[in-house]
Amino acid sequence: MKIRKGLYLPERIVFVIIFFILIIFGVQLSKAQPHFSPYNKPTSRSDGQGAYWKSSDLGLTETQRKTLESLQRAYASEAFPLRMELMSLRFELRHLIRDSNIPSMTLLERQRKISELQGKLENLSLSYQIKARSIFTEKQLEQLPPDFSMGMGTGFGIELGKGPRSGLRQQGK
Repeated sequence: MKIRKGLYLPERIVFVIIFFILIIFGVQLSKAQPHFSPYNKPTSRSDGQGAYWKSSDLGLTETQRKTLESLQRAYASEAFPLRMELMSLRFELRHLIRDSNIPSMTLLERQRKISELQGKLENLSLSYQIKARSIFTEKQLEQLPPDFSMGMGTGFGIELGKGPRSGLRQQGK
């Protein structure tokens, strides 16, 4: 009689399949996803829905809530055309930069327009954040996260200082 020293290939395959099934079904989805800390909640979308102040425990009065919603709608209606124009100019610049026949002055002019539009959008965002700040009480303001934009951010998902903006990269680095 011959003594086996290990598992045969079909037995190994079955063992591996069972092992992976146990791992897959053993993971609890609620544990696999990191939870949001109070200062790491998703604050807002570009349409202003899902804003932190709408879903938080700030203790807003109905008047505060309605005023903030109205302010957010006004901001969105002013910011949307600027964002669309900014997106269009960025797309145009990306297209033009690939054409070697386009003079560099034209490219620089497009970039200047983009910078002006970004400045307008940042100023608009700040002015509405200042208006929104006046709606909150001191206690409510203390409860807001430090980087909270009150649902009036400047861009499509990445706000100022929150994206990978390291400038131009040098070759070889």
